[in-house]
Amino acid sequence: MSENNNLVLVEDKAGVRYITINRPEAYNSLDKTLRLALIDAFRNAQKDSQELGSAVRAVVLRAAGKAFCSGQDLKEQLQDTQNRTGMEKVVEEYNPMVELLAGISVPTIAALQGPAAGAGWGLAMACDFRVMSTAASFKGAFTGVGLAADSGLSKTLVDCVGRAKALQLLLMDRKVPAEEALELGLVENLVEPAELEAATEKLAASFAGGPTAAYKEMKALVKNAAAINEAAAAEAEAQLRLFNTADHSEAVAAFVGKRPPQFKGE
Repeated sequence: MSENNNLVLVEDKAGVRYITINRPEAYNSLDKTLRLALIDAFRNAQKDSQELGSAVRAVVLRAAGKAFCSGQDLKEQLQDTQNRTGMEKVVEEYNPMVELLAGISVPTIAALQGPAAGAGWGLAMACDFRVMSTAASFKGAFTGVGLAADSGLSKTLVDCVGRAKALQLLLMDRKVPAEEALELGLVENLVEPAELEAATEKLAASFAGGPTAAYKEMKALVKNAAAINEAAAAEAEAQLRLFNTADHSEAVAAFVGKRPPQFKGE
């Protein structure tokens, strides 16, 4: 267990787990303490969302201050470079951090109120959905300091925009404004800064009030997408698991009764 020191704030509200990166004085840059705190937060979110009927049916990752996350703390990086240490943190901290976030079984949403750079961009892309303020932007910031991508960005960015565009964005290391991010499909929803909180809560509430077991199965199918015959077999197994759930029965009854379904995540 890491020593959080309030660097990560966790709140549950109406079926949604809100995880807030809280290091605004450093533009939410990732030092060791913050990385370990995020690892704990993501691990706990997955654990708490596992059971049917769980109170955690969606997860929102957000940040305090002007920046979403500026990536690696460069003051720490300078010390690591001088000491010839630092590669351990990629394997021991960055990789688990993004893998745990991407592995959360319920829908995840990144709420981007400001710039996301380097690993901050990686964290945003590891979420299922991104709601972005017009004041926000993306930037790789890796080649500018003589490094390659981390935090899964070489995978998630390619999955989102394709190999050629991902390579262009990462090699040219330019800022991607919010409007371009929407055009490229990097975000699902672009709103004015004052509307970000409400837009994020609305999207999260739609998932928290939905058929959670079906969402989990759908995420697993997409994540593990394979050849068509393997995908079809996996889909059949998922449907069998879902057929006897309370949410499926409720959805069918609601359809026949011509009323909105009341999902309970069971």
